[in-house]
Amino acid sequence: MNPEIKRSAWEELSLRRLIAMPLILGAIFSLPASLGGGTADLAAVLFIVITLFWGTRQAADAVPTEVSERTWDWQRLSTLSAWQLTWGKLFGSTLFSWYGGLICLIVFVLGDEQPDLVRDAYIMVIASLLAQSVAFLLGLQTVRLRGHRTRVGTLVSQLFGIVIGFWALQAGNVSDSLAVLSMFTDGITPAIVWYGFRIDPGLFANVSLVLFLLWSVLGGWRLMKRELQYPTRPWAWPAFTLFCCIYAAGHFSPGGDLIDLFDLDVFSGRLVVAAIVSGLLTYVALFWEDKDPVQFRRLLRMAGSGKWAAVLANTQSWMVSYALTILIVVVLLITASTGEVGGVTLWAAMIGALLFMARDIAINLYFWLAPRPGRANISTLIALGILYWVLPITFSVGGDGSLFLFYSFAPAEPFMVLAASGVQAGVMAFVVMQRWSARFALQPS
Repeated sequence: MNPEIKRSAWEELSLRRLIAMPLILGAIFSLPASLGGGTADLAAVLFIVITLFWGTRQAADAVPTEVSERTWDWQRLSTLSAWQLTWGKLFGSTLFSWYGGLICLIVFVLGDEQPDLVRDAYIMVIASLLAQSVAFLLGLQTVRLRGHRTRVGTLVSQLFGIVIGFWALQAGNVSDSLAVLSMFTDGITPAIVWYGFRIDPGLFANVSLVLFLLWSVLGGWRLMKRELQYPTRPWAWPAFTLFCCIYAAGHFSPGGDLIDLFDLDVFSGRLVVAAIVSGLLTYVALFWEDKDPVQFRRLLRMAGSGKWAAVLANTQSWMVSYALTILIVVVLLITASTGEVGGVTLWAAMIGALLFMARDIAINLYFWLAPRPGRANISTLIALGILYWVLPITFSVGGDGSLFLFYSFAPAEPFMVLAASGVQAGVMAFVVMQRWSARFALQPS
């Protein structure tokens, strides 16, 4: 058995707790059902509360608690591998919540005679596992970024996990046979059309959730390897980005969910969807990683010396996603026929989007190059909120004619979109270069 799970079992599964959990749950199940769906409804609610709310808290706090108790350094120096620590922490920290969740799950399946209860139980388990895995991943990253445990970091990690869990229940297409589950479904879901193939929605949801669960566990393992300072090759994030692009682009098919999103042919529409997904993941990675100016300087030196293998090994994830976004847009512009996205010509909208992304990246780098970059990401979020929300509302009071200053898909002439995005990207690039020069002006090269 994994030593970390064995240690967690000794700490979490004491005899008193093992007896108390079924007694408390049994007392609750004996009360009159208040959700209108009997025992199965009550069991589903308790399962969600225990595994999705409480379990994500335990997963998010697994590593931060060790840091606050000053035991994390000892564990990092132990003989446990990154994989042993990853699944040991993830599943060991949530043992007791799963003990209670398993009791609720048994009552849920046996408490009614609805035909879909077993399948719904499976979706609930996968959704909870995915939520806990995401919470664990984010909790570990907050420790890596801040170096200590913070209640806000743990809370944010937990909330993200809960949101992902509820999304998984929605995407899992649970049946609406029970009152408590009816909030997660819109009724009968038609067949999923993915790359022209009609797929049963239940099968598609099951496979999708398992794949995203595996990706989240892989992310936790990779992050644990970096925490333990193992040498890693940067393949996981590019692979995940490609997976998400391919996954989302498949929905742009005749009869699919996204076919009405753009007035484009199928191939061009899929490339646009892939570019949007890759661009969104660029922002995720941008806020995910810290940006040490010394590391960037080292990266430039490697590139200047022609050490391209070292450059690729030290390239940050947001750089990879942005490069992939550019590549997708280039392929789109070469292969696409004429068309529009939003209210502007396709080529102008896509190039303008790349320039706006470059501006946003430069804003983030500007704050990270400050003498005290501790709140660089918060400052970036405030700046982007002003650029994408406050200023557009202010400028659109007299009409929507000036929205091209903030969005590349706003109706406007192509040269106006390119001029607006290009000038802003150029100004921010100049400002970043000035701060870079000031930062390293007095340091030897």
